[in-house]
Amino acid sequence: MHTFVIPVYKQSQYLEQCIQSLLNQTVKSTIILTTSTPTDFSKQIAEKYGFAYFVNDNGGIANDWNFALSKTSTKWATIAHQDDIYEPDFTNELLKSANSDTLIAFTDYEDLIDGKARKSNLNSFVKKALLFPFIFKKNIRSTWLKKSILIFGDPICCPSVSFNLDGLGNFRFSPEFTVALDWFAWYQLAKKRGSFCFINQKLMKHRIHAESETTLKLSEGKRRQEELQMFKMIWGDKIARVFSWIYTLGYADNKLKADL
Repeated sequence: MHTFVIPVYKQSQYLEQCIQSLLNQTVKSTIILTTSTPTDFSKQIAEKYGFAYFVNDNGGIANDWNFALSKTSTKWATIAHQDDIYEPDFTNELLKSANSDTLIAFTDYEDLIDGKARKSNLNSFVKKALLFPFIFKKNIRSTWLKKSILIFGDPICCPSVSFNLDGLGNFRFSPEFTVALDWFAWYQLAKKRGSFCFINQKLMKHRIHAESETTLKLSEGKRRQEELQMFKMIWGDKIARVFSWIYTLGYADNKLKADL
């Protein structure tokens, strides 16, 4: 019914914490490891736990995530990020909350910095505000409402997302993006027939640290470039530049320039 697939990148010190959180789910799932950066470390982890292990010869985040989803055989799949922690009831709430036509289901979450949950701040307030259509019900089908939660930014935490692979058809993450690829993906899926499901419970912890891919992309300036590209697609050039400037103010919200 459900698979957690972990795209392992090099050697993460947090990988086994992630795995343990998946093994501790109240509803059990299949667990798979994939990688485009094969190491003895990741292979040994797979052997230790008896997980299927697949090597992707074509790197890049989009290719890694597409490859990961291609290796699952269940209706539902979650791309579990190797540094993150999933609460025991994550899978149970997913399967209880999603409808037959749900395209993606996602949960609320907490940011982890230095092993501690970050207190509520402006970023988390804005993200929650963008999800206002879900105040009335967990599943929304309206194309307009689905797109409306994405026009001012991306409030959906990617590692909290579960995909209904039976309903997504030929969906693939776009290699055109390296940071905003999830935002672009949700915006494209919002145009499809079917619902988005938001589970308003903090069912995962998203770790932010200096070696994370998000932090590295911020330091490279990739995030601002791709967010501007998304705003231009949604709003046009002039308004897009205003939103992009506002977003850059949020990058200094914590010492690691966490994602808005």
